[in-house]
Amino acid sequence: MAKEPLELKWIENLLPAEGYRRKAMFGGFAYYLDEKIILITFEATDKTTDKPKDKINWNGCMFPVEHENQARALAQFPILKPHKILPKWLYLPLETEGFEEWVSDILKVALRPHSIWGSFPKEKKTASKTRKGKSAKTEPPIPKNLDTRRPRMFSDEDPVELLQKAKKLSDLKNIGPTLEALLQDAGIKTPQQMHKLGWQKTMVKLVKVHPKTNHSMYAYTIITALENKDFGGMSEAQKTEVRAYMKTLRDRLKS
Repeated sequence: MAKEPLELKWIENLLPAEGYRRKAMFGGFAYYLDEKIILITFEATDKTTDKPKDKINWNGCMFPVEHENQARALAQFPILKPHKILPKWLYLPLETEGFEEWVSDILKVALRPHSIWGSFPKEKKTASKTRKGKSAKTEPPIPKNLDTRRPRMFSDEDPVELLQKAKKLSDLKNIGPTLEALLQDAGIKTPQQMHKLGWQKTMVKLVKVHPKTNHSMYAYTIITALENKDFGGMSEAQKTEVRAYMKTLRDRLKS
């Protein structure tokens, strides 16, 4: 991934001269105002296929909008569509006619005070203190059947309990109907089956049936779904592990 935005660098001129920060995220760049994420830009496309239709997935801008506000946001800008893999994000492909004007108009609205646009990542808590300096509750004992090899976030609901009661894949965090259908095509029908496989074996089965999913974003989605956390909850070490594994998987399937 590039260290700096390239083709979409100009978008930074639309943001406040001071107050925003940029962070590399999932092969693109996320832009924050204070703690609120307002935009992710992607310049990379899925290079596992040359089919033009596949390039729509990760090339353009995504604007986060909470589900309860999406109808209002889409009424303002019907040019946007919920992303097929990340339904919380409203997507504008780079090849959209008038792309620059649309981005400019959307950001003017998104940057207004008290805007419905943007999303606040869930706060991370430590075992001793919260961000407000108050003592946090002691974390309950780790269930015996929980895989502790992967880092785990404090969340609203224990991931093991959620997996046990989830009836369909789209009941899990971050999995929408499109990814659910792709997983079912690969023979993964239930959350419990996916949990038993783990994210690596899940990706192997998924990529064999749908080669265009050979992208780290799909792995991030599977992992965060299994761990019941937002994308921002993944550690840099975990993302590095994912990228290394996906490269190995690509090389292995090519041979």
